[in-house]
Amino acid sequence: MASQLPTYSITVNGFEAGVLMGMIEGAEERIKPSLKGVRGQLIAMKRDIEKAEGVVKKLLPYGMLEITDEDGNRIIRPPYSWEVEGN
Repeated sequence: MASQLPTYSITVNGFEAGVLMGMIEGAEERIKPSLKGVRGQLIAMKRDIEKAEGVVKKLLPYGMLEITDEDGNRIIRPPYSWEVEGN
C-alpha cells in the first residue's frame, strides 16, 4: 500500500507566481516532472486571474499569441507550452 505524501498550501502574489512559473519552465527536463502538480496549479490560477481581469488570448495564424486586456493593451508573442495545450 502506497502512502500519500502530505500537502501544504502556500500564498503567492501574481509576480511571485510568474517568477515561479518561469523557473519551472526553464528547469532541466529531468526536474520538470517533479513539479508537474505545482505547474498545474499555477496554470489554473493564471487562467482564473486572466478570466477575472478580462484578458483575451487569440492564437494567430502564424503561431504567435495575441493577448488583449480590458484596457486595450495588446501583446503579441510566441505562446508558452501551457497556453496552447487546451487553451
